[in-house]
Amino acid sequence: MALDTLALGIALYEGRAFPESYQYASWTLGVSLFFTLCFTVALKARFRFLVWLTYFLGILSGSAALAYFPWRDGLSPFFLGFHALTSALVLGAGVLAMMLGHWYLVTPKLSITPLKRYSAAYILLTAFTAVKLGLSYHLFVGWKSLPVTQAGTLLRGEDLMFVLFRVTWGVLAPLAAAYFIWGTVKIKSTQSATGILYASMVCTIIGEGMGLFLTLSTGVSF
Repeated sequence: MALDTLALGIALYEGRAFPESYQYASWTLGVSLFFTLCFTVALKARFRFLVWLTYFLGILSGSAALAYFPWRDGLSPFFLGFHALTSALVLGAGVLAMMLGHWYLVTPKLSITPLKRYSAAYILLTAFTAVKLGLSYHLFVGWKSLPVTQAGTLLRGEDLMFVLFRVTWGVLAPLAAAYFIWGTVKIKSTQSATGILYASMVCTIIGEGMGLFLTLSTGVSF
């Protein structure tokens, strides 16, 4: 929500300095932010119909923002949507698992099953992200000595350095932490699990941020 607000604010402040497609993307992002806020209020007030209505409207408007955004040539729309979905899922699972872990400080007798489910989802989605990155690189760049994308752009040294950071922070570090996350959850050490989940979530945020930068700069779904 904070990033949505920042993006909309920049678009409004800069005005005509951005291309028309950017402005459309920013306004639909603002609509998505509005429905997200409505969803939060409806959830708090326990209006079940409005919860589901604002939830789906937020998803639709967010998808429209992705469609309006002027992505670089050579980036498959299918992979773009797939990338956005998996990125949102792995971030959401990590944040939810970490926040749920903090709730055990308030309710120590809470069942460990929800934390197991969210932790397992986060670990599996991180592993799936690793597979997706390898497949995306293979399809759009290929395993060749000269890294040239399908759009004809050359991945420069700094791009490859960011790819290394993206893999290290966004995949390898969380996967290394996965063993300790699952081990502490199994023995019901919720405080330890929450601490590890917090550090792992920060790594995931850094990795996904680098992935977004690479997607925008190279035209390859990272």
